[in-house]
Amino acid sequence: MKRMIFTLSIALFTFAGLFAQGLEDILLDDFESGEVSFTEEVNVNPPAHMDVAVVDNPVKDEVNPSNKVWEWKRYDAESSNVNWAGFYATLKNEIPNGYHRIEVKYLRTNATSQLRIKCEGAVTKEIDPVTPASKTNEWETMVFDLTENEIKNIKIFSMFPDYYEPIDPTAVTYIDDIKIIYDESLTPPPAPTTLVLFDNSADDRFYDQSWSTKTAPSTLVQEHWEGPGLPDGDKLPVVTDPVKAGANALKLQWKSAEGGSWMAMVASIGWKMFDLTTMDTLKFWIYSPEALPKSALPKFYFEAGAGDPNKTGKLMLADYVDADLIANTWTEVNILLSDVWDADETFTAKDLIKGIFFEQNAADNVEHTLYMDEFIFKAKEVPAVTSVLFFDDSADNRFHDQSFSTKTAPSTLVQEHWEGPGLPDGDKLPVVTEPVKAGANALKLQWKSAEGGSWMAMVASVGWKSFDLTGMKTLKFWIYSPVDMAKSALPKFYLESHSGNPNKTGKLLLADYVDADLAANTWTEVNISLADVWAADETFTAKEVVKGIFFEQNLADNIEHTLYMDDFIFVSTATGITSPVIKPEIHAYYSNGEIRISNYSGNVRVFDLLGRKVAEGPAYDGIFRVNLKTGIYIVNTTKGNTKIALQ
Repeated sequence: MKRMIFTLSIALFTFAGLFAQGLEDILLDDFESGEVSFTEEVNVNPPAHMDVAVVDNPVKDEVNPSNKVWEWKRYDAESSNVNWAGFYATLKNEIPNGYHRIEVKYLRTNATSQLRIKCEGAVTKEIDPVTPASKTNEWETMVFDLTENEIKNIKIFSMFPDYYEPIDPTAVTYIDDIKIIYDESLTPPPAPTTLVLFDNSADDRFYDQSWSTKTAPSTLVQEHWEGPGLPDGDKLPVVTDPVKAGANALKLQWKSAEGGSWMAMVASIGWKMFDLTTMDTLKFWIYSPEALPKSALPKFYFEAGAGDPNKTGKLMLADYVDADLIANTWTEVNILLSDVWDADETFTAKDLIKGIFFEQNAADNVEHTLYMDEFIFKAKEVPAVTSVLFFDDSADNRFHDQSFSTKTAPSTLVQEHWEGPGLPDGDKLPVVTEPVKAGANALKLQWKSAEGGSWMAMVASVGWKSFDLTGMKTLKFWIYSPVDMAKSALPKFYLESHSGNPNKTGKLLLADYVDADLAANTWTEVNISLADVWAADETFTAKEVVKGIFFEQNLADNIEHTLYMDDFIFVSTATGITSPVIKPEIHAYYSNGEIRISNYSGNVRVFDLLGRKVAEGPAYDGIFRVNLKTGIYIVNTTKGNTKIALQ
């Protein structure tokens, strides 16, 4: 037997340049140097189970035409061999939080081998590929989903190249092109508003995701997972009555004595860790079968899955109860998480909370019983912003002070001067009291677009207020022409922000958001998708300080047009969008249960306008089969994105 621990000294690849520019895909290793370069030391584990070497690629094909690959062979079939044999290695450069998946090229020579990986960092977890290996003596790409498995950073990386039982002593596997992928096309899910730590136990006798200990003379009632009455149990008991909701509740029964101690931890089913960075409160319910002075209640603190320290400071549960407990009455407890974080400012692992600990407080030498139920973390309740008024009325019935306009002959634009009517060099938009959609007045845009000339007019809000549009979906307003008007005569438009480089969005045609030519003396609703506005120039990022909307010359038809405009509102839903446009990178349309994508084969994902994924799968020869309802969808491919509308 050979002891396979070898030291590697050649550092051929660093990530510093990549990380300085943000998250980019990382090629951890392609082995083309003939060495393993992502670590200083590969620890084969167990050390006498695998023969490891960088070798010539035994099967060059389209999936993997490279020259060098990493070979893993089993030594023999001794009973000591284990299916998880492989390696662990401390990475030269830690993989930071934020990456979405790991892709590995994998080749097996027998039909049973499978590849499993293990990531160790803030979260430590073994991961199977999204789809198991299915080919023999052919390369295939194995995909490991970091996001789904809640993996954050990676400090130590492990692989089990022949993860299978019973073990095949002739197994040979090959690994190549280990890539860490950041997928820009993924839409982050919305932050949750609630997270459930405990609502029900899977067993009515004990809660498996708990742990407890005691030191005499203090006492604590504990259960053993193997059966009732067994010694050395460490689980919290569970009862079916009383309960606040659901099937059962936790039972905390203790006696705190001088010189003794006890503690009990409540975690989530699956020992899941919680990211509480957006949470505000821990809410749960407590119940005593007899009157209980709140001073007898235990201390509490949180524990994280990692961090130094990995425990918060300790607080008194009594401080979160208004009065002594009344017998046989459920009492709501609301703990501000800011208090928990402030209890020890050196604690920073708010995104890895594993559970809550209760422990001995007042040594009153009296046995107490407390039932606990419905532990829920809640985000701060902020009223949802569904709409923001941009303009409804001007403070003056002659001009709108928060406007600006300019013109160059031979084009014309009717303008007003703020000091008085008829003065030259005015730059304000006129206001009329008839027609109006609602309120006291409306804006008047009267222009003639001529070849060689230009005009533009900006509308801002009263007070020149800036608007944070990061949560808004649509700009909605109304337009009115006193005569029939071809929609092609409508102006271009764009948004302007208070700051940013650029501070203006790309330009779009207002005509693309109107279904038909305008009928005389009729108010027409316009709904502009802000997603289209942002896509018009992807370098524009100042969505949170938008100041106004510009209209400018479009069709040089040399005809005077008049357009009244009223009730500009930003809304958080996309309802009512008509004829949306997008700056497409690909071209697609929907027909008879198929999305047709010109000259494309590859993965396709389809999202609705709320960012929810509604379909995913491969497209072959430009066809992706999917049944969609009426609506507007974003089609995401490896070559870019586009939008389709189903009427």
